[in-house]
Formats: sequence, C-alpha cells, structure tokens
Amino acid sequence: MFNLPMSGVNVLDLTSNAAGPYCTRLLADYGASVIKVEIPNSGDPARKVPPFFDDGESGEGSSLFMFLNTGKQSLTLDLKDNRGLEVMKKLIINADILVENFRPGVMESLSLDYESVSQLNNSIVYTSISNFGQTGPHRDWKGSDLVLYGMGGPMINTGHPDKEPLQLANYLPSFHVGATAAAATSIALWGAEATGEGDWLDINFFETLMGHIDRRSTALLNHQYDGTISTRPPVAGTPGSGIWPTADGGYFFTTVLANRFPAMAKMIGAEHLLEDPLWATPAARAAPERVDEFSAIVILWMLEHTKSEIRDEVEKVGVYGGPINNIGELLQDKHFEERNFFQQIKHPVSGSLTYPGYNFRMTVGDQQEDISDRRPAPLLGENTDEILSNQLGMDQSIIESLRKAKVV
Repeated sequence: MFNLPMSGVNVLDLTSNAAGPYCTRLLADYGASVIKVEIPNSGDPARKVPPFFDDGESGEGSSLFMFLNTGKQSLTLDLKDNRGLEVMKKLIINADILVENFRPGVMESLSLDYESVSQLNNSIVYTSISNFGQTGPHRDWKGSDLVLYGMGGPMINTGHPDKEPLQLANYLPSFHVGATAAAATSIALWGAEATGEGDWLDINFFETLMGHIDRRSTALLNHQYDGTISTRPPVAGTPGSGIWPTADGGYFFTTVLANRFPAMAKMIGAEHLLEDPLWATPAARAAPERVDEFSAIVILWMLEHTKSEIRDEVEKVGVYGGPINNIGELLQDKHFEERNFFQQIKHPVSGSLTYPGYNFRMTVGDQQEDISDRRPAPLLGENTDEILSNQLGMDQSIIESLRKAKVV
C-alpha cells in the first residue's frame, strides 16, 4: 500500500446537503483526513433524504448521505456556543483546508470568516461554496440546485424543443459544482504549500454552471458571433442520431451525418440509399424528410436486436453509439468486473453495500497498486470523543461536560 496524493492533509468540512459534501468526499478519496462538523442531534440535512435502508427509523440510512460522506469522520459541535467556537478554532490551527457552504455572511457572524480564520492559520485554504458568490447583487438570493441550473446552466437547451426545459438529472448540477470546488481547492493547496500563504476561494453555482462545458460555453460564443439565442435542439437533427428502443431496452447513437453514415446504412440493411442522389451529401441527409425516412428504417432494425447485439455490430462497423444501461446491468458489466471497480463498504446500519469505486487509478513504477477501501460514512457524532481526545488532548471529563451542555 502507498500514500495517496493528499495523505497527511487535514480538512475541516463545514458543509451540508450535496455540493459541499461531494467536494470534501473527493478530497477524502485522494487521501485527505476529513472531519465533518455537524450540528448536534440533527446533523447534515442530507441524513434525512430518502431512500433509506431502514425506512428512516435509525436516522442513519440515507443512501445520499452515505454516498457523499464515505471516508470522513463526524464531529458534532455547536458553533453558536462559545465553547464550541473555541474547539473549532483549535481545530483550525492544525487544518490545511476548510470548506464551508453557509449563506454569505453566516461564517462572519460566527467569527469564522476567512479574515478571522487566517489570523489563526495564515496558510489555510478556505473554500466557500454558495449560490451566487460572496459579492454581487444576487449574493443573498436563495435557490435550490434546480433553480440555479435554470438560471446559470444550460437548462434552456435541455428537453424536447416543443415543450418546457428539463432539469439535468437529479443532483448532477451540485456534483459539478462540488467537483469544481475540489479541483480548485487542491490547486490552491499546492500554492499554499509553495508560498506558505493560504487563500480564500469563492465558488458558486451561478458562475460554475455558466461556464459549464455542456453547451453553455458554445452558446455564449454563438450569441456573440451572430446574436443567436440558443434553444432546445430538435429530437433528431441528423439521420439515425438519438435514442432508440431495442428488443430489450434503449440505445443511443450520436450523429451519423457524414463519414459514419455509410457504415450505419450498411449495418441496418439500407445500402441502397448510398446510390441515391438524395442521400449523397451531409446537407441532403439533414433534410427533415430524409431524417424521417431513415428513422423508419432504423427503428425496425433496432427492435429486432438486443442491446448486446447492437453493441457488437457498431463496434464492427465503426458507428458511435452505446446501450442505455440500468444499474443492474452496470453491476454485471464485465469491464467493471475485470477492473474491480465496485467496492463493498460495510456500514454499521446498512451492513455491506456496493459503492462506485475510485474515479482514478494510480501506479507506482510499472506496478499498479491497490487503493484501500473507503471507510463508511460516519454515524452522527461517531468520532467526536476520538477527535477531541486524540487531536485536542481533552480529558474525558471535559468532553462529558460539553456533551451535557449540548455543545457536542
């Protein structure tokens, strides 16, 4: 076993819900020691998000929380209490990174803003994740990831052109913001280690989603070129592209307008089209009547084949496409099996469950090394005594007095 890139890095995680916890979960994946600071008795609101392993009876079975908080420790601490605040300040002195996603102004009201924290530890990397940033006219606006995706992200481009825009699937906008924050934090840590001076990172949904590589950036450029206001693209703008039903599910093809069109025509038994002048050029094939004509041929062929059979055929002829897999199919995918992607993590409430593995592989020399399995998401306050005793040197009597006063 070997050290991960962020081994020895201490992170204070003052985040909740999805974006912030995903940021710190990625830091934990890369080896950082992450202390998740939660409100006594209630904890991160994500603990209350279904589905639950046990119908929510234990308060510890949220699949969202368990996914986002693997590899972390949980410390319960009331930051509004002076004694709790003093505990936090002691932890800050030994921290390399602090990540928070409170509303702008909340950390300042707790005397834990960047200016105050940097006086305790001037080399700390302090990452703030918010809706619209720490400044600007929208700074204090409230909103969910869905609202922010609609305002800053490419929702206007998502969905059927004749219907209302659609949300990007579930928590993806939050995860995108969390991944951006993790990358920026890692780079800032590198700079802090080189100079001895920390930094304050202002990460927000609005700007992150505006810079989203999925159509938003290209839409910005298109608008500057010719004033185009982007809308939702047609269901199928090129022959064969789009999602198709098969004998056992769904299959997706990317555009086959130009050099891959002959290969797809031959694959589905439509070679005769290649001799027809109406199909001779990409521009001709893009005509709505050509798209409709080709679609009628494609759907009949697709319904006669399974996803596996189609996958074999596209690989042979060089057409770009892939099956739309459900979770059960992914768990049995031979590629994941051979690469040992999935991990079994044993949680004290849910027992052993299968989790997605690390999103990276590491090698040492010519030998690939195994990365240790993640620790399960912590129970609320599970590591409070351990952290206060081992890291801060507190006597058990002091810890008990803090617990009695509901500070921890």
